[in-house]
Formats: sequence, C-alpha cells, structure tokens
Amino acid sequence: MWYGRRVVVIFPAYNEEDNVAHAIDDFLGAGGGGIVDEVIAVDNNSRDRTAERIRGTRATYVLETRQGYGNALQRGLAEAASRGADLIVMAEPDGTFAGKDVLKLLAFSDDFDLVLGTRTTKELIWQEANMGRFLRWGNWAVAKLLQVLHDGPSLSDCGCTLRLVRVDAYRVFAANLTVGRSHFLPEMVCLALAAGLRMVEVPVNYRGRVGESKITGSLTTTLRVGTRMIALILGYWAKRRFGVGVVAPLPVAPARAVRTLR
Repeated sequence: MWYGRRVVVIFPAYNEEDNVAHAIDDFLGAGGGGIVDEVIAVDNNSRDRTAERIRGTRATYVLETRQGYGNALQRGLAEAASRGADLIVMAEPDGTFAGKDVLKLLAFSDDFDLVLGTRTTKELIWQEANMGRFLRWGNWAVAKLLQVLHDGPSLSDCGCTLRLVRVDAYRVFAANLTVGRSHFLPEMVCLALAAGLRMVEVPVNYRGRVGESKITGSLTTTLRVGTRMIALILGYWAKRRFGVGVVAPLPVAPARAVRTLR
C-alpha cells in the first residue's frame, strides 16, 4: 500500500526463466516490503520454464496467448485494474530495472496521472547496460519528436517500460489502445496527452539485462521498432492536427490541483 492506495506491478514475460523469480521478489520487497501489494506476471507464450518460475513465487500468473509485447502489457493493465489496483506500475522482469525505483514513481503519483521513467540519464546507466550512444540518442530523439508534436512535458526516453499510471487515468484511454507489438509504449503517451492527462518523467536506474533482448538485441530489430514508433507518433499527430478526437478529456476531481505542463 502507498498511503492507502493499492499498488500493483505488471511484468510482461516472454522466455524470462533466468530472472523472473528474482525480479518478482525484488519488486515485492521495494521499500522494505509492503508497498507493492501484488505482482502480475503475464506469460506471453514462453517456450522455456518461465511459467514454472512464476508459479513458484508470490506473483499472480496470467497467460496471454496473443503474441506481442503490447498485448502482454495491455492484458496486464486490464488484469491490474480488475483486481482493485489504484496505482499500476509497469516494469520488465529481465533485471534491467530496480525494484527500489518504484518509490521514485510513487513519490509523484499524487501530482501526476502518469509517471514515466527515463533510462537516458548517463549517471544512472550501469556499465553493462545495453544503452550505447546510438540507442540513448535514438530514444531521446524520438521522445523529443513526441514532446514537440503532442505538446507534452519534457521527455527524453520513448521506450522505457518502467512507468506508473493511476487506474482512473488508465480507464480514460484503455479502450483506445491498439498496439499489440513492441511500439506500444509511445501510444500510451500519445493517448494520455490527447486526453489532457498530466505526466512527468523521472530518471531511473538502467542495468544489464539477464538474457537476450527481444527488441534491442539486434540493429535491424531496433531500427524496425524505432520506425514504427515514429510512424505511430506522426499518425496520432495527424489525427489531432486535423481535428479528429482520440479520447475525451479526463474530468479532474475538485480536490486535486490542476497543473499545466509545457
């Protein structure tokens, strides 16, 4: 619990047998334990012992048969919302993120609807992390494109999974999520900005991955995903530019202060 609000972490898992159990324990123990109420691990048709590893932990096991990173995350978000979550944290079970950084996201959850992690702060990129100059500046450039075209806050990372969303904010754009593949993350941001939701970006640790990355493991895959992200960002910009509504604005409760971010 975080000041009386239920915190649920979701992990998309595809062939993550080597680290998924450790990641679950790490996030459940964030802040000394008791802050994260539940971890939901979404098995996306793993061909190794991922399912067995998850079932041997305190996490909730969910199987998502629609293949794709975005499909796994969408399933996890829906499951968390249906299980009474107030605050939903998305993360990876591959060792790249630290459970303790959940506290950074939670610290801003009173003031913002989405709290996005960024992996581009040089001082927090671990030596063994897969975040070379090309990936770092590529993530920054695509994030700046999104920021400028969609009138967002300062953004520096278009592909960081570690992020928090308030469940009431998630429900505003949930029905509009369409991406089932690896370029899912910027769609969340585009939809949230179109709905007038408040967001901020905070730096998080980025460590070495346990196992092989499915997205940035090769230059070809990285370029393909980056191109899809850019096309998605431009597509949503065109919808807004020519007056096509995406989602309705979020009604703000009277007790909550409204901040305009530029």
